[in-house]
Parts: sequence; C-alpha cells; structure tokens
Amino acid sequence: MAFILILNSLNKKRSELWHQVNEWFEEKGVPPLEKYRLRHLSANLNVCVYPKPLMDDYLRLCPLGDEWHVLNHSLRKSSENFQLPAGFKRENEKLIYLSLGSIGSNIPSLMSRLVKLLANCKHKIIVVKGKFHDQLELAENMWGEPFLPQLEIIPLVNLVITHGGNNTFIETLYFGKPMIVMPLFSDQPDNAQRAVESKVGVFFDPFTVEEKQLLKAIDELLNNSEMAQRLEKISKEIRESQSMDVLVKKIEKIATNPKIPSIM
Repeated sequence: MAFILILNSLNKKRSELWHQVNEWFEEKGVPPLEKYRLRHLSANLNVCVYPKPLMDDYLRLCPLGDEWHVLNHSLRKSSENFQLPAGFKRENEKLIYLSLGSIGSNIPSLMSRLVKLLANCKHKIIVVKGKFHDQLELAENMWGEPFLPQLEIIPLVNLVITHGGNNTFIETLYFGKPMIVMPLFSDQPDNAQRAVESKVGVFFDPFTVEEKQLLKAIDELLNNSEMAQRLEKISKEIRESQSMDVLVKKIEKIATNPKIPSIM
C-alpha cells in the first residue's frame, strides 16, 4: 500500500513537471513533448553514455533503435601529475577513495558521519573534503583535500566509496575497481542497484549505515577474487571499446545527411 502511495505521488509530480516543461517549449515554438517525456528525442542520433557490459540484459529486454548509440564511457583526459603525500601509504597497505561528489562532499554533517565510521578502518583512505573542508577533521588513517584529481587517484586505489553519480560510477568501472555506492538522488540510486545486480559492488544509505556494516563490506570487497576477475573483464571491454570512434563517424555522417525532422 505504501509503495502505491509513493508511486502515485511520484507520477503526480512527474505530470506537473511535464506540463510546465511542455508549456515552456510551446511558448518557444518548439513541437510539443511526448507525454511525460521531458526532452525530445532526435530522429538522427541519441547517445546513451553507459558501459555496455552492464546494459546487455536491459538491451535484450528493450532493444534500442538505430537512432541510438551506446557510448561505453566518455572519460576526460587528466593533465595533472598527482602524487600521494610522502609517507601516507606504506607497502602492502590498501587504499580507499571516498568521494560523494560536488553535493554530498559539501554536506558537513554527512561527511563527518562517514569519517567517524571509517576512523577504525585498517586501510588508508583518501577523502574529497569539499568546500567546507575546514569543518571536517580527518582521522589518522586519512588524508584529503577540498578537491582532488579523481582520474589520477582511482587507478591508485583498491576500492572506491562513491555517491554513484554516472561519471564516478563509469570511471570506477573503467579502472576495474570494486565500489561501495552511497546514493543521494537522481541517477545514483539506479547505479547503486546496478552495481549490486552486476556484482561489482554493494550499496548503503549513507545516513543510516553502521560502522560494523561498512567495515565488513570493505573487507569482503577487497578479498572477493571473483569480483576482481569480473571487474577486470568489464574494465577490459570498456577500455577496448571502439564506441567513441563509431560515434564520431555517425556524427560526421549525420552532419552531411541529416534526417528531417531532427526531433521526434
């Protein structure tokens, strides 16, 4: 019963938002939206940025049309030369990266809670402290800065604790690291569930997870050889994918011979 009430409330809010967006489009002379869809689809090309190894079962159930292209990743290149502070990590120690994104990292009470939970972790932890870094006191097993070059750090660590936003989620898979997802909103809960379904990680509510749960999950993930092999395979498929080259060719082709209309 509770689920039905929540679903009805969600559908009501979605309907209200759709009407507002559709009215704005019509005011601008743009064709009306398909009911409850908040953006037009292109008749030429739509890009879904998500690792195909994690989509295969979805695509079998709901195949995409020719106007869609699955891009395995869209990693940006990093030009930073990052180095860990001298003496932070000793040989044979495990490294964990904790980042809750630009929003989660800027909630001092939440970050303080997680730091407290992880203070007794036997591994070293790199923390993105966010703009309220002066309110966050790290434990002895931690080091962090307000902002850190994520693409330089993830290859160095053994485990990622993330909010599950699409960029971090895909980057973690690209480098073949297990993850603990602590979702807050938007795409993050979906990615958290996908991590569990694909057996590449676990997820917890960051506001309610207990220390014992979190530390146990860390040890289990770091010692899961089957997951490590699965992640290695997924990482290899993502890295070797030619999906970006294919996308560029599709864009070039459309630029010279677009379909009309351009939206549907």
